Amino acid sequence: MEEILTIKNVIIYLITINFITFCAMGIDKKKAKKGKWRTKEKTLISLVALGGGIGRNYWNVYI
Repeated sequence: MEEILTIKNVIIYLITINFITFCAMGIDKKKAKKGKWRTKEKTLISLVALGGGIGRNYWNVYI
């Protein structure tokens, strides 16, 4: 049986969750600029708690 928690799988997970968080923050930021209904803060915080902190930092600091 192949091990699930390998370095490769952890890296793939982190890249994926950060991409998802990056996209969610981007969508939320675009909605905010247009005055539309925004993503729940609980959803965004949950994504960050799952490991998506890098995606969050990129949107909030650099864009």
